[in-house]
Amino acid sequence: MYNAGFIQGGSTENAIVCSVNKGWLNPPLRFQDEPCRHKVLDLVGDLSLLAQNGNQGLPTAHIISYKGGHTLHAKFVRHLSGFYQVEN
Repeated sequence: MYNAGFIQGGSTENAIVCSVNKGWLNPPLRFQDEPCRHKVLDLVGDLSLLAQNGNQGLPTAHIISYKGGHTLHAKFVRHLSGFYQVEN
């Protein structure tokens, strides 16, 4: 993916950087709740890994993510994929 130009590394130009002492290091944010929006977008993208056989991949559910991240989302998707395979 790096050779294809998809993985370029993180910097204040392409990531939201926060310091415990100084707050946001690369303001201004585009939206006041931009970090939250980013986390939701990550979750939706990770859940789309459930897509198979032409479906959208997103389960119809109320999902609450607390301290979510790609690792936790991937575990959740693996857990859900067992249920999906039984239904199909």
